[in-house]
Amino acid sequence: MQEQNTTNPNEKNESKKVESKAKKKVKKSDKPSFSETVADYKAEFKKIIWPNRSETVKNTITVIVTSLLIGAIIFCMDTVFAGGYNFILGLLG
Repeated sequence: MQEQNTTNPNEKNESKKVESKAKKKVKKSDKPSFSETVADYKAEFKKIIWPNRSETVKNTITVIVTSLLIGAIIFCMDTVFAGGYNFILGLLG
């Protein structure tokens, strides 16, 4: 008789959870030294992909244009609502 492989993802995750909990317990008892922490930070900084100048300029222009458009939309809405409010007050008063 052949063993059936289960495809239940919960069963796979259960074993991973048990392994990760065991690893966490080991890490909590052994605090890394300052030099290990600095080395970890350096390794993480090497993974960062910094944008080049053209990407930065493109993103900056996008933010400025979007901000101006939203500001213009809010200004127009405010003007229309204020005019409508004043019109209604003029009719009532």
